[in-house]
Amino acid sequence: MTVLFAVAFVAVVAGVYWLVGTRRGSGSGPSSTVESPSAKPGAPVSPVQKFIEVSSIRFDEDAKKKPKVRFVLTNHSGTFLEGIAGNVTIWGRTRKSEEEAAGTFTFKTDLKPFEAKDLDAPLNTKLQMVELPDWQNVSPDLQITVPPPPPALPGQ
Repeated sequence: MTVLFAVAFVAVVAGVYWLVGTRRGSGSGPSSTVESPSAKPGAPVSPVQKFIEVSSIRFDEDAKKKPKVRFVLTNHSGTFLEGIAGNVTIWGRTRKSEEEAAGTFTFKTDLKPFEAKDLDAPLNTKLQMVELPDWQNVSPDLQITVPPPPPALPGQ
């Protein structure tokens, strides 16, 4: 009798595990993909793209409880970049990171040569603050949208 109950218990647990696994993989849930309105696929890449880095991303709320992002923008070139602007898509490094972006934001600023600047911007996201990934589990995807006039950059 003990063996019979043990086999039945294992069968029930395996059935529930299989059922939950097939429903999660079917993709029937709502997608929370966030598209950046000004990011255009196939747009030409700015010549300064490789010199700009977005790092130290932190999620916060403004006074009106709207999500915002704090980040560091770094200019790795020896050229002054006036009016540099871009879109950043934040991806969470999770199981579903290929499917869903955590959010997007835009920025516009001036950067001196080799300068790192602390900035913040409103975050466009469909997620609640508690649903956003932790800072160590995010990966930014940068697209420069307004390049400055083509400067003579080192290494070109």
